[in-house]
Amino acid sequence: MTSSKKIASFCILLSILLPRFLEAQDPVNIIKNGEFDEGKKYWLFKKVSPAAMTQTYPATSLLSGSNCLEVDVTQGGSLQDLRVYQASKLEEGRFYDISFMAVSSKPCNVQAVFNSASGGAVAWEGPVEAVTETAQVYGPYRFDCWVADGSYLFVLYLGGTDSVKIWIDAVVAEKTDNPDHLRNDEKFEYGTHHFAMTIPYRLCRPDAFDPAQVYPLVLALHGAGERGLDNEFPISAHRLAYAWSDTENQKKWPCYVLVPQCPENERWVDHDWATGPYLVDETPISDELLTVMDLLDSLMQVLPIDTNRIYVTGLSMGGYGTWDLIVRYPHQFAAAIPMSGAGDTTKASVLMHLPVWDFHGEVDSTVPVTGSRDMIAAMVKAGRHAVYTHGMGSDRVVMTDPQIQAAIDAGANLLYTEWPGKNHVMWAESYDYPFLLPWVFSQDKQHPVGVERLAGPAVPAGIRIGPNFPNPFNPVTTLTYSLAAGEDVMLILYTIQGRMVRTLVSGTKAAGIHSVSWDGLDDAGAACPSGIYLSVLRTESGLSATGRMLLLR
Repeated sequence: MTSSKKIASFCILLSILLPRFLEAQDPVNIIKNGEFDEGKKYWLFKKVSPAAMTQTYPATSLLSGSNCLEVDVTQGGSLQDLRVYQASKLEEGRFYDISFMAVSSKPCNVQAVFNSASGGAVAWEGPVEAVTETAQVYGPYRFDCWVADGSYLFVLYLGGTDSVKIWIDAVVAEKTDNPDHLRNDEKFEYGTHHFAMTIPYRLCRPDAFDPAQVYPLVLALHGAGERGLDNEFPISAHRLAYAWSDTENQKKWPCYVLVPQCPENERWVDHDWATGPYLVDETPISDELLTVMDLLDSLMQVLPIDTNRIYVTGLSMGGYGTWDLIVRYPHQFAAAIPMSGAGDTTKASVLMHLPVWDFHGEVDSTVPVTGSRDMIAAMVKAGRHAVYTHGMGSDRVVMTDPQIQAAIDAGANLLYTEWPGKNHVMWAESYDYPFLLPWVFSQDKQHPVGVERLAGPAVPAGIRIGPNFPNPFNPVTTLTYSLAAGEDVMLILYTIQGRMVRTLVSGTKAAGIHSVSWDGLDDAGAACPSGIYLSVLRTESGLSATGRMLLLR
């Protein structure tokens, strides 16, 4: 391994395996104009008849600042009939320390609460405080927030007493991080990786991580709307990432979740997705997917990943990327979950062994639904049996939940869910479909479910091309490959554009691990230029595997 490769692997190891270091976070007061120095700005008032009040903002020395809120209650009604409130944003996994100053002309009650913005549901409520003629601070009360991120109302209830003046000041709700609770977005470490290009990525490691265990990995490819360099949109949009990282799902199926980001104006597959299927042989693999696969190889070298349980999924543009990867690397993944995508129907025969659950919307106006229908039909024509959970077309028959479960229990490993009446965006209900995750995590390359019923070869363990060393290289590198059984093989090098460069191996090889060197020359003995080269291993039994390497002159 070259020093640069060692450094890269070491950096990945440090960023992922070392305990997450949380810097001390300064408290932030989410209450706006809590001193009332700007009068009623940000504050709203509500009176439930027959309760009545008026409010002013006098300069006073009764409380902390130059101004405060003075509420003149003429008729109190019940405690909740008089309200002072403002909109606030709450975040799951935060502490909120709430306090306020108050004094009154005679004893009365005040209570602080957080309500949902739509009213009704109470997110948190403080104690009912007996305010007196002596000014004092009430609180702080700690709110350990577990409600979903969103808009809420911070409310002070002031009713319940007639003919009283109440002065309020220094309203505070200080937000700090709860170190014992990781939000979904906080579970994902930041990283960048360079191979054919540089891409940012986010990686979630398993909850309750045990370094003595190996874990599955889910590779998740986002859609066109999440492209860029922010390293945020791919995990926060839709359910592409969070479906796998959610705490409740991690309790059942702990796994790594890898979410790379495609740069703006680029694509996982260099093809216009509005036109449906394409031909892999006429479309070189994109630099973006080459880099993703090298990133995956790098992580497999430094993390305890179960290489028999690597899954790939993607939506829209990422659905194309998912189909593209499983056709080019049919033995890399244990299962695939493409959504709203399309692929090369002529390559269905290479997917005979691979569990696939495809999702699409019936009236998709962005990526035609024929993209999925044609891929499923091509695999059925090649000899696979498909389960259509929601049917198709005018004779659509939707399977009941017990029927779907029975099909899965019987070993269904090609499923198609076409949501009736749904357009392009149907990903939340797809990733949260209750049958999906149990099905995905039951798939294992060493113990394939239902494969014995399929025409075509199953995947012997160990048929793969290992990483070449050194990489990048100049001019010599060594490639390794492994065979589970002795047979005739060919190992051929291609340019990234698909031009054949050199045949390195041709003939019968025994089972086991083999190595061969390449000196950077083509079949004619000419020096090959700098660039990315593909090593393609093909066996007489029809298996294939692909590696990538970078020659730098």
